[in-house]
Amino acid sequence: ELAPWQHMLCGGFSGGVGPTINNPLDVVKTRMQKQVIVHGQPPRYSSIMQALSLIVREEGIAALWKGLTPRLLRLMPGQAITFMTY
Repeated sequence: ELAPWQHMLCGGFSGGVGPTINNPLDVVKTRMQKQVIVHGQPPRYSSIMQALSLIVREEGIAALWKGLTPRLLRLMPGQAITFMTY
């Protein structure tokens, strides 16, 4: 049996692992959804792999984790509390 603080720590950790792993695909999804498609011109992002490589080439690998900090600040405390109290 784990102590409540250990449950909280595990919950906070698990609340951070998922978004950290998923963030690159979320960045690609958001950019593909927000792109403006001009009639007669190819879209900037045409597929997931093409978008991933273009983002890394133009902005660096760290660009795939843009927006992660606010996401973690929102999700980790909630998961920590849920794990501790459930």
